[in-house]
Amino acid sequence: MANKKNGQLRDIWRRLKRNRLAMVGLVILILIVLVAIFADVIAPYPYDLQNYSDVKQWPSSKYIFGTDNFGRDIFSRVIYGTRVSLQIGFISLSVGALVGSIFGAIAGYFGGWVDTVIMRFTDILMSIPKIVLAIAIASTLGPGLVNAMIAVAISSIPNFARVVRASTLTVKDQEYIEAAIAIGAGNSRVIFRHIFPNILAPIIVQATLGVGVSIILAASLSFLGLGVEPPTPEWGAMLSAARTYIRDEWYMVLFPGLAIMITVLALNLLGDGLRDALDPKLKN
Repeated sequence: MANKKNGQLRDIWRRLKRNRLAMVGLVILILIVLVAIFADVIAPYPYDLQNYSDVKQWPSSKYIFGTDNFGRDIFSRVIYGTRVSLQIGFISLSVGALVGSIFGAIAGYFGGWVDTVIMRFTDILMSIPKIVLAIAIASTLGPGLVNAMIAVAISSIPNFARVVRASTLTVKDQEYIEAAIAIGAGNSRVIFRHIFPNILAPIIVQATLGVGVSIILAASLSFLGLGVEPPTPEWGAMLSAARTYIRDEWYMVLFPGLAIMITVLALNLLGDGLRDALDPKLKN
């Protein structure tokens, strides 16, 4: 069994390596994660250090990305912002994926009124644009890092619920599921030990693509003043603070915007590559 799984992983990795854009996305994502981990080493200044003698300095050898209206080094804040943005993206997406996957698996496995109740509630959430739903939740809970993560997590639940329900419906009538039920396996064991391991592929793809969406949602909340509060560096909050100076000091919005764009692009490239690599129809 272990050899079979190792063989499947090697096949997936081989197909992924053939996708050049996916590998570019993977390399960029690894570099971004390393930047977040070693932010204390890479950043030349503390992210909250204010130097009023160097307010609104254009990019130079001293300040690579320039300084903001408080004299803070934008490069250092972008570097530290990587840590905050990835934290929001990965943690909120993980919570949303876990909750949504459990509800989706329960709906697909039991069917009947359970499926109807869960999926109609999911339909209600999906009928509301993600950003509007996140704004409503963040407005209710108030600004802050944790509340922003909760808002983003809740807004990501419906997508996972639908994906997992559809995948559960395709595998629940398979012979190995019937065999597990015949030998007396309980419902929870069937779902977590037999169904989930066989529907991981669409969950992984949805999660990879969803992290980028979560980062954009978190940045949008911070831009509107409903996310991370200053002086904590977060890309959306940096854009919000710099929008007043966009006409004369446009570099203040350029670099946080590029950070968001590059990170989301890398995640989308990797997600598309994983979708192709995990597609059984593409096996040789």
